[in-house]
Amino acid sequence: MSVHTTVNQNRKSPPLAIPVGWTLIGRLPFEDSLAELPVDQPAILIGRRSDSDVCLKSKRVSGRHAELLFIGGHLFIRDLDSTNGTFLNRKRVTQPMPVVSGDHIELADVEFRVQYSQPKVKIEGDSLFDLKKTISDVNTIDADWILSQFDDLIFQQRVTPHFQAIINFHTKSIVGLEALARSEMVGLENPGKMFQAAELVNQEVELSVLCRAKAIEFADRLQFQVPIFLNTHPHERMAEEILPSIKSVQHRFPGVPIVIEFHEKTIQSAATMLEYKDMLSEIDVKIAYDDFGAGQSRLLELMKAPPDYLKFDRCLIRDLHEATPYHSRMLRSLIDTAHDAGIATLAEGIETQDEADACQDFGFQLAQGYYYGYPKANPLLNQEESMLEFST
Repeated sequence: MSVHTTVNQNRKSPPLAIPVGWTLIGRLPFEDSLAELPVDQPAILIGRRSDSDVCLKSKRVSGRHAELLFIGGHLFIRDLDSTNGTFLNRKRVTQPMPVVSGDHIELADVEFRVQYSQPKVKIEGDSLFDLKKTISDVNTIDADWILSQFDDLIFQQRVTPHFQAIINFHTKSIVGLEALARSEMVGLENPGKMFQAAELVNQEVELSVLCRAKAIEFADRLQFQVPIFLNTHPHERMAEEILPSIKSVQHRFPGVPIVIEFHEKTIQSAATMLEYKDMLSEIDVKIAYDDFGAGQSRLLELMKAPPDYLKFDRCLIRDLHEATPYHSRMLRSLIDTAHDAGIATLAEGIETQDEADACQDFGFQLAQGYYYGYPKANPLLNQEESMLEFST
C-alpha cells in the first residue's frame, strides 16, 4: 500500500486573522523523510479525494476524512464520519476538539504531530487519483502511529534493557555486560526502530539518556557486580548531556560500575577524547571505543587518548579463521599496539566456534557475540550452564 500527500494548489492566501506557524509533521508510510504541512487556512480538509487540502493516498483514509479549523483563533479538529476514525492523542474524535502544539492526530494509518512554529518545508507531490473504496481496518492501524507510540515510550519510560555478556577468554567468565534497549511497544521493539522514530522528532538525545538510566536502574536492581557498558549517541555533548546524565544515575545507583562507549566515527580528535577521558575518570567511569575498524581505524592517533577498552568491529572478526595473511598480520599488529598501550581488546560479533578459537589465538582478551549468548534481561541467570556450553 502506498501513501502520498499533496497540498491543494488552488488554495487562497491565508487571511490575516489566521494564526501563522501551525504545521502538521509526520512520516508517511514507506517514506524516509519527514513531511511538514502548513495549517494556514480557516479550514483544512483532509482526505483521500484529490480536491482535499491535504490529500492522503491511502486505502484506509476516507475520501473526506477530517477537518482542521480555526475558531476564534484556536485550532480544532473534527471527524467527517470517516470509516476508520480520527484520533487525537489516541482518543477517538466524536465532536470538534481543541488542538494544541505537541498533540498527535491519527487519521487511519497516517499520523501527524501538531507543532506551532514557522514552517520549514512545503510538501508538494504528484496529483493523486481518487480511490473508490476505503478499507475498513480500524483495529490494526494503531501500529502505524509510531510518533504517538514514541511519545508514550519517552513519557512512560517504557524501555526495558537487555544485556549481552562480555567474556574473558582466559577465565571463561562474564566480566562485563553491554546494555541494549528493548521495548514491548509495537514498532519500537529494538534500538534501531526507537532511534529512527526519535530522529523524526529530534529526540535522539532524550532517548539515549533514558536508555542509559534504565540500564543502570535494572543493573542495580539485579545486583550486577560487573561493569555495565553504555552506549552514547553522536548528537550528545559531553558537558551538556553525557556527563550530567552519568552523574545522575551514579547518585541514584552508586554501586554499579560504568563503561561509556564512543563509536570510533564520532571521535573528533584525540585531544577531545583526552578531555572526555579526564572528565569521566574523575567520576570513576571508564571508556571504550566501539566498532573499531568499521570507521577510520585511526589507532595510532587514538592512542594519544587511549581508552580502557577497544572493541573491534564484527567486520574484522567475521570468518577470522579463514583470514588472508595480510589480514592476519594487520590485525595482530593492531592488537599488539593496543596491548602495549594497556588497552583491553574485545572481539565483537563472534558467532561461531571457529571465530572464537581464532580470536583467542590472535590474542584478544575479551569476547562478545551471539556465540556466547543473545541479549537477555538477566544473562547471569544459569551462568554456569552457559559457561559450560562454550567452554567444552
